[in-house]
Amino acid sequence: MKTGHSIPAWLPVGFVLAAALTGCNREENAGAAKATSPAMTVKTAVVQQRDLARTVDLTGEVVAGNSVTVIATVEGPISYCPWREGDRIASAGEKLIVIDRAMYGAEVAAAQASLSVAQAKLADLKAGARPEEIAQAKELVRKLEEATSFARLDMERVSVLVAKQGLPGEMLEKAKVALVDQQSQLESARQRLAMLETGPTRTQIAVAEAAVQEAYAKLKMAEARLSECTLAAPFAGIINKVFVRPGDLATAKLPLIEMYDPKSLVVRFAVPEVATSELRDGMPVTISFDALPGRPVNGKLVRVYPDLDRRMRTRTVEATTDAGIALVPGMFARIRLTLASAVGVPAVPAEAVLSTPDDKSVVFVVKDGKAHRRPIQGGIAEAGWVQVLGGIAPGDQVIVGGLGRLKDGMPVTIAPPPTSSSKPTSAPAEAKR
Repeated sequence: MKTGHSIPAWLPVGFVLAAALTGCNREENAGAAKATSPAMTVKTAVVQQRDLARTVDLTGEVVAGNSVTVIATVEGPISYCPWREGDRIASAGEKLIVIDRAMYGAEVAAAQASLSVAQAKLADLKAGARPEEIAQAKELVRKLEEATSFARLDMERVSVLVAKQGLPGEMLEKAKVALVDQQSQLESARQRLAMLETGPTRTQIAVAEAAVQEAYAKLKMAEARLSECTLAAPFAGIINKVFVRPGDLATAKLPLIEMYDPKSLVVRFAVPEVATSELRDGMPVTISFDALPGRPVNGKLVRVYPDLDRRMRTRTVEATTDAGIALVPGMFARIRLTLASAVGVPAVPAEAVLSTPDDKSVVFVVKDGKAHRRPIQGGIAEAGWVQVLGGIAPGDQVIVGGLGRLKDGMPVTIAPPPTSSSKPTSAPAEAKR
């Protein structure tokens, strides 16, 4: 038989047998040692029921949701401005600023006079002719009829005399002209009498009414220009800036006063893009103000802006407090926004969770002296604890630390807890073992 190694012929047979026996003994000892190796000592923690919340800490400031800058729209000297910073405006419509423009007042007076004239003409036209006017018109018609009759007779007389050559021919021409003139005057008088008796036409009334409307529109335009000289408060609030004093010259688009409504004060801050999809009205927040140290207050979101800041990649939100705190615009605020919360849920220490290459989470549970690999679904993580949505139950012992050396089913020994005089306070009594 041929083997991979040849045995020299000069070696004694006893030596060869001893060497072979020695090699066999070594392999058996190694296998026995491997079979009797001690279990791995591990530290464990008990699955607890805890209250967890996923929060994000942010900063913001107090701003007024309802604020306004009063701006001049006309030019002129300031004649009224008694306000200073901090003054309160009691109600909407209260007078803030008056700009002196006497010309605008004169335009209003002229427009009012023009409107009065147009209204009087319309009223007189609708009232119709007075009896006295009709009587005078009739008398005028009668006189002109007599004058026309006399002119006709005179023309006939002159015509006869001219025919007998008692008068020159031009006298007849003059008599004819006089008759035509009297007839024209009589026709005009008759038309005027008929007009007075029938009253004004619809067209005449419509023209007079249009004149009244035009005069009224001019008056409103003049009053609008004059009203721009008096600036009123749009709402009740507090004045925080005054830019002019009486005697200063106001120009168009010049800011005059800034004011805000104290009831509209909110805490405005920006939320990073990664958390914006979870934002909704009414989410709880905890707010601390540097101006009020040690006095955190609870609040809630009241407004979520509809779009992201494309430069900062944040979303602006506003929150209000439910405490009677005297807020001031510009106050610095520290906000803790609660994105999600869970009460009394199973949780394990964060160091007990192992991430696999396929981005899954597992823990090792000690049972019957062995480490058992359990896949879990993690939830909220807070302060070193991770919510477990499934896979283990409260009271299970999970291994913390050294997870990379563990294998499913490996024997383990639980290390005794360290001796300490302090008592744990975070775990509930029923989770202690």
